[in-house]
Amino acid sequence: MELYAALRERFGYDSFNPGQEEIINRVLAGEDTLAILATGAGKSLCYQLPALMLPGTTVIVSPLIALMKDQIDMLAAHGVHETVALNSTLTEDQEAAGIARIASGDMKIVFVTPEKLEDDAFVAILQKLTVPLFVIDEAHCISQWGHDFRPAYLNLGRVIAALGKPTVLALTATATPAVREDILTQLGVPDVKPIVRGFDRPNLIYSVRRAENEAGKLRALKGLFENNDLEGTGIIYTATIKNALEVQKYLQDHLDIPAAVYHSKLQKHDRVAVHELFMQEAIKAVVATNAFGLGIDKPNIRFVVHYDLPGSIEAYTQEAGRAGRDGKPSKCILVYRMSDTRVQNYFLTGKYPDIEEVQRVFGTLEIFGTQEGGVSLTDLRKITQLPLTKLKVVLALLKKAGFIEASSRAKYILSKHASVEAVLDLANYETKKRYDQSKLAMMLQYAETTACRRRFILNYFGENFTADSCGACENCLQGRRDHALSGYGIADVVYHTKFGQGTVERAEKDLVTVLFPAVGYKTLLASAVSREMKIA
Repeated sequence: MELYAALRERFGYDSFNPGQEEIINRVLAGEDTLAILATGAGKSLCYQLPALMLPGTTVIVSPLIALMKDQIDMLAAHGVHETVALNSTLTEDQEAAGIARIASGDMKIVFVTPEKLEDDAFVAILQKLTVPLFVIDEAHCISQWGHDFRPAYLNLGRVIAALGKPTVLALTATATPAVREDILTQLGVPDVKPIVRGFDRPNLIYSVRRAENEAGKLRALKGLFENNDLEGTGIIYTATIKNALEVQKYLQDHLDIPAAVYHSKLQKHDRVAVHELFMQEAIKAVVATNAFGLGIDKPNIRFVVHYDLPGSIEAYTQEAGRAGRDGKPSKCILVYRMSDTRVQNYFLTGKYPDIEEVQRVFGTLEIFGTQEGGVSLTDLRKITQLPLTKLKVVLALLKKAGFIEASSRAKYILSKHASVEAVLDLANYETKKRYDQSKLAMMLQYAETTACRRRFILNYFGENFTADSCGACENCLQGRRDHALSGYGIADVVYHTKFGQGTVERAEKDLVTVLFPAVGYKTLLASAVSREMKIA
């Protein structure tokens, strides 16, 4: 009764969405929790309500700066003003003022980026406070097997320990069983049983258009608009800025469709302007890279078109899942050609460091790390000539292994125990590269399957979907049937003579897709695996 009274008094709601009450009760009982909730299921209430009911200051780690602002505004509208957000958009004076408010102990909720928690001086301030709850939003970012790995998240297990192990709540909408396991291991809470509330969004209608070349993709897009397949307002995602600009120009010049373009290199005022045009429905579509959509609170997005193949099923469902949050029918359409995989493979090569690159960073710190309190990120980038994403991965790995320390804001020095012989083994990064390439292969499989697309997605996330037809993807609507005849079910443990033990992710006709820890996803004949290990 106390929980429902708080829900009504604080937020004006009379009831919870599925899963919310169970998660909140666990958190209030001091139990560490990993919650997997479908996009739009109300993750934020799961930590906002407990934060207001518990004594002290709740810390919420989020990679999404736009979402921090939205949540602070929303809490203020409900009369909650003891909140503060620390992120990269603040000036030094604004950050100092925010830290002073936190240090006072009067804040109920503190939103921080994971990068801010790499600052030991800031963590020391939090150590002086009562922190009953530590929340990790978008928790898949902590997993090296997750689709959106963010190196700074690797530090969170250490921060949790430094704060005296407060109750941990990790939340995400996109995590396969393997990623869930890794999240819990990284956070130091391996025995937690996740709360999973289905990934299924019955109102989303999945379909795919295959093209032979770029002109064919534009023709497919033209057909979608001319046949009135795309009603209302929506998003068209492209893999590159170049494609975003070209598609937006095509829509405006050839189809006379009002559209705006959005990407990471736009000036802030241009990004805000596009966001407002979209929210006010002054345009038909935003043509965007994946920089658009995080924290977009627009429930009536009627379509999401992917003009290029995404890098993984997780990325696809996260982006496509921005459609139809009001529960009304909405289209999720993938337009692709086989060569789209080249772009994604190019992105993959830019993410993973090799031994030589790690040694290059290590050597730079060895030479320059003693100067004026360490080497800045900017200088490290200039000297090593590494892409920023890759450099951040190397620094996070070296820091996690105890080889480097952050001496001050964004300056790095070698620890006393570091030696070049001790540079970490990057074999697991070779594994991760193979794993991500196998996830791209799964995305291609989704594009090419003649079976139920909804079942494909749900199976991928470890959910069994046994209905003959989902009645909403184009394969089911066209009456295609591909029943699972392999004899294996989702989550069955199987063995392969070369790849070892794995877990069945999906079964279709005489094929099984198995996730092997060392090599990622492999689609094999069902006869190639067995339920028992065969001794050669």
